[in-house]
Amino acid sequence: MHQCYYCEQLFESKEQLYEHVEVHSDIERNKEIMDRKKKSGKK
Repeated sequence: MHQCYYCEQLFESKEQLYEHVEVHSDIERNKEIMDRKKKSGKK
């Protein structure tokens, strides 16, 4: 069993875990991009 370190969801295989973790990392990346857009919009 492999556990997601973001949300503690369990997966049977590393492949499933990696696919799942990519979703989290995409969300984090999108948050950073949105934060930058908000900051640059205030100038």
